[in-house]
Amino acid sequence: MPDYSSYIGIIGGGISGLTAGCALRSQGIKTIIFERSASLNEHGGGISVSPNAIKVLDRLNVKEQFIGSSSSPEKILIHYKNKKIADIKGDKYFVTSTRQNLLQILYQKYIELGGEINFGHIFKGLNQDKIELYFTNNQQYKVSHILGCDGIKSPIREGFFPDSGKPIYSGYNAWRGIGSAELQDGKIYLGNGKHIVIYPANSHGKVSFTAVVKNKNSITDSWRTKGSKHELLEDFKTFNEEIFSMLHSGEEVYKWGIYIRPPLNSFYIKNLTLLGDAAHPMVPFLGQGACMAMEDAYTFGKLAGKFSPDFKTIQNLYETLRLKRTNSIQSQSLLQGRIYHLENPVMVFLRNTFIRYTPSVDYRMKRIWDYDVHNELDKHL
Repeated sequence: MPDYSSYIGIIGGGISGLTAGCALRSQGIKTIIFERSASLNEHGGGISVSPNAIKVLDRLNVKEQFIGSSSSPEKILIHYKNKKIADIKGDKYFVTSTRQNLLQILYQKYIELGGEINFGHIFKGLNQDKIELYFTNNQQYKVSHILGCDGIKSPIREGFFPDSGKPIYSGYNAWRGIGSAELQDGKIYLGNGKHIVIYPANSHGKVSFTAVVKNKNSITDSWRTKGSKHELLEDFKTFNEEIFSMLHSGEEVYKWGIYIRPPLNSFYIKNLTLLGDAAHPMVPFLGQGACMAMEDAYTFGKLAGKFSPDFKTIQNLYETLRLKRTNSIQSQSLLQGRIYHLENPVMVFLRNTFIRYTPSVDYRMKRIWDYDVHNELDKHL
């Protein structure tokens, strides 16, 4: 058995796992990531990264690289039934990109910092007392601590956290994809029980879209399930078909069900700590899933740099800093979903009127975006 007893073992090489790896390595802490996929990959998804998470990328010294390879919409145009009702001024640190681009930048930084990663490692089990990890390829590793960065279907959460709960269908199905068009601004199209978000993913004509429909019938939660443009247009036939003009014949679209899990009472147990979607999966309506994962990862990394190997202290402070904030944003994201997908004509009118006459980032979003995880850490270090 390889002895990595001085390393923190990270299950999952997605955004939370790679950010955690970078944050820990920048503190001089040895890490090894175990990723189930055979290589770094992401299927056709865009991502919006708000200022609170851009601050994390800045601390990891990859902000300029990420911004330079992405886009910063000057404004966001909001439509209802194909008519514009408001435009909101953008923020130069509200950045839109592709998930693949962000993952690649984090991966390169992690390797540059001397981090180790093993691909093709599917988690099988662990021994909490010995802090040993077991994988389906018959490999096993002894580590100093285990971070569960393995997403909403986290087997670590499900197997070792008593109040985990099963993934629950949220009542929404979603479409996503990457197309090609010249687009400077972000656009939101609201409809009855449906909405579409479109934004530039870089400065070279790549455009991301996400389209969500309220639906009682659940489908798979896999982001890798391919759909068809015909199905997409059928789901959104009350919208102007020109909205999807960026999708050309060869470009793939994906369809998935949006799932949630009940909030946890704690993010750690013994030698295990959860980060990102494994700890607090978010519906996407505030664009904070990846952002919260990056905040989690940076928080744990900085705490480990100060207090390692006292993981009990690290875990207590991590939970103090992260549990209340992430549970609150989970709830706010669900509320935003209900607001986006209103169908009652009176409530729709009130929502649209509010949007029309308050064309700025509202107080709730400002509080989320203004958060500086580094400053919050300074209060506890």
